[in-house]
Amino acid sequence: MTKKFIPSTTSSRIASSVALFISFAVPFTWMLSTGLVWAAARKIPGSVSDTSISFPTGIPLVIIIFISWWAVFFVSHRAVKSKLRVTLVSNLAAVLAFCACFTFQFGAAEWNPVPDPGLINIFPIRFALAVLIAFACSMFAALYLAPRTDNSIASNLGLQ
Repeated sequence: MTKKFIPSTTSSRIASSVALFISFAVPFTWMLSTGLVWAAARKIPGSVSDTSISFPTGIPLVIIIFISWWAVFFVSHRAVKSKLRVTLVSNLAAVLAFCACFTFQFGAAEWNPVPDPGLINIFPIRFALAVLIAFACSMFAALYLAPRTDNSIASNLGLQ
């Protein structure tokens, strides 16, 4: 089954676009909603606060990520030939739209790592990890799905 899925994903524009979106959106939203960061932050001495994206409050944020990523992807994929560049620009647009919507929904105080003396907010760390992991996954997917030229020795010698 894997053999048949991989060639169709790399050759189909729609399938590769969906794979690129999933490679960004799933790690990004998972890191923003998982309890792993909170479990690790409990070890920090002092008071710790966190803003995790949960189901009812996260719906508008996920919709914003979806709309902004696809809008930028469809606008730029015709003008730019590199899947990596289009993907990175789409990722950046989704992150910026998320930041704007998150700030509007929760307030600018959630971005402050030390809101009060003795209190540590781990959301900026959670957000940085989400962006780092999502961009890395998306970059690897874009590099994998990029069209390749055949530079094998056999084709260069004209044996194929």
